[in-house]
Amino acid sequence: MSAATHPTERGPVVVVGAGQAGAILSIYLARQGHNVTVYESRPDLRRTDIDAGRSINLALATRGIVPLIDVGVIEDVDAITIPMRGRMVHVDGDPTPDLQPYGSQEHEVIHSVSRSDLNAILLDAAEATGNVTLEFDTAVSTIDFDSSTITFEDGRQTPFGVIFGADGAGSRVRKAMGLAGACTFSTEWLDHDYKELTLPPNPDGSHRIDPNALHIWPKGEFMLIALANPEGDFTVTLFAPKTTFAELDSAAAIQSFFDTEFGDFTTLVPDVVDQFLDNPTGRLGTLHADGWHYEDRAVIVGDAAHAIVPFHGQGMNAALESVRTLDQHMRANPNDWEAAFSMYAAERKPDADAIAAMALDNYIEMRSGVVDPDYLVKREFALDLEQRHPAHVKPRYNMVMFSTMPYSEAQTRAARLADIITSAIADPALDVDALVDALPPLPSLDPLADPKALSTS
Repeated sequence: MSAATHPTERGPVVVVGAGQAGAILSIYLARQGHNVTVYESRPDLRRTDIDAGRSINLALATRGIVPLIDVGVIEDVDAITIPMRGRMVHVDGDPTPDLQPYGSQEHEVIHSVSRSDLNAILLDAAEATGNVTLEFDTAVSTIDFDSSTITFEDGRQTPFGVIFGADGAGSRVRKAMGLAGACTFSTEWLDHDYKELTLPPNPDGSHRIDPNALHIWPKGEFMLIALANPEGDFTVTLFAPKTTFAELDSAAAIQSFFDTEFGDFTTLVPDVVDQFLDNPTGRLGTLHADGWHYEDRAVIVGDAAHAIVPFHGQGMNAALESVRTLDQHMRANPNDWEAAFSMYAAERKPDADAIAAMALDNYIEMRSGVVDPDYLVKREFALDLEQRHPAHVKPRYNMVMFSTMPYSEAQTRAARLADIITSAIADPALDVDALVDALPPLPSLDPLADPKALSTS
């Protein structure tokens, strides 16, 4: 590609969407030396509360931590996170919940973080580059690649040279790419929905339950989870079949449901019925998209390319990791963005498919597996094998959450380990150690994956 045809010569560099993916992408683009304009349909969340009742609290893990280190915001993020060392499983009739640690290593914790607070840190960092202009309350209506023009819902138009779509699962950029013949996509909706609630703090501002755990009330077909916030409250989410939500059609039905299924929780949240009625019900789905770029004119990242269900806590982590991968390919091909976009898509698409499948699997594990005796035996077996063969084995959850190996490799390794464990349980005489030693060594962590990057105390 000659310099005259480079997309930055044809018009401005534009990012659509100012969520986590769009904000960090704008920082990376600014660091490459580009002037960037970010268009966001919503108000500035640093000045307006726009997420109440509509967002699932985020779980920050290694894959998300690495890009935050890379762009220099990790210390600010550390100040707003709460480490969670494992799953605190609440079972009917048991006054003492069971903590199932995430791993055997001190650093193997995930971090509860407010979606809006993290987003605000990234927006501040983007503005601090001096190369990023943020335009809020500016919703994109259509994108015309023939005229290189964006039309907004208020009728205004603006030119662009290259457009980066970080505008979520309902991406207008992806839609325009589809109309141009570059992208096909569909959404596989889950037959389960979610409702977000709040568990308030004690009168003195302290947490009512252990803040350093992900709390789960597993019920087989549905579950309640709770993640702590620094202010002393918890973000609580009910995940359940659509049929269950349909039955909760009155205050009496809601109260009876929570009293019956989550009695210990209900005693802590006396206004659970009011919250349930006031807060919206959210849908859950997996986006399947093929064709993540259009020539050198447009490329999609984050949920616009690979929206997944939240049950592995990897949606935001995967988005940040994808943005960093895109940045690396653009830096390696500064004069050929079509090649950079193509290599980014080729690298990340298999991983996006893998984490989408593993996220769905993890829903079953969370809502029923955590109290299933067979699951618990296999989990302990996997942890034991990790202790005996740390260079060759990690449980699937740990490979996803506490490593930077490609998701697709983690999925393949996990399937092989599951086969070995199943065979060993069926045949106690099997030489498990020999089978594990024959596995390829685990890949090294990304150099920026510092286990001590976030506090764990």
